[in-house]
Amino acid sequence: MIAMMAALAGVTAHAAEATATASERRVTVCVEGAGLVRGYWQARYMASRMFGVIGVAIDWRPGFGGCGYEAIRVSLTDNTPADLKPTALAYALPYEGTHVRIFYDRIAYNREATAVPPILAHVLVHEITHMLEGICHHSPTGIMMAHWGPNEFNRMARKPMEFSAEDTDLIYLGLMSRRQAMTARTATAAVNTR
Repeated sequence: MIAMMAALAGVTAHAAEATATASERRVTVCVEGAGLVRGYWQARYMASRMFGVIGVAIDWRPGFGGCGYEAIRVSLTDNTPADLKPTALAYALPYEGTHVRIFYDRIAYNREATAVPPILAHVLVHEITHMLEGICHHSPTGIMMAHWGPNEFNRMARKPMEFSAEDTDLIYLGLMSRRQAMTARTATAAVNTR
């Protein structure tokens, strides 16, 4: 089923990629708690560059106030309860389509200050990708690996991890689905206000 979905995604995404405009590959991401974390601005810059490689632009916005319904909402939190997803650095709710929570304290714990921004960037990209793909999917290599070990963390500082071709296709397909859902929601809202 996953292989068939990936094959369909590949065909559809390549067609969509050829005709997509820059605005169709722009995603609004609202971030709450950015002022509390060291290295956020560097991480945000790195994350934007990582998405830029595949032609996706992130429109970063501070806080959730004024954040449109189409936006992805990222909460950067500290003091994560030990029993909340104890091995995770973050989690996303891809089927809900809106919320991501990043456990900044776990990212920064026992790491040098220079190591934090690249790791935070990769966590941001990984979780936002879950939202864009709209499914809970992991790849055997690259940014969407399910688990990163010491080797991956060490490499992140030198060279960003990349998207697999499958993940790029799933992102394009997910962007198209998000756009269609937003268009339908806007049309419904227009009918309801008449």
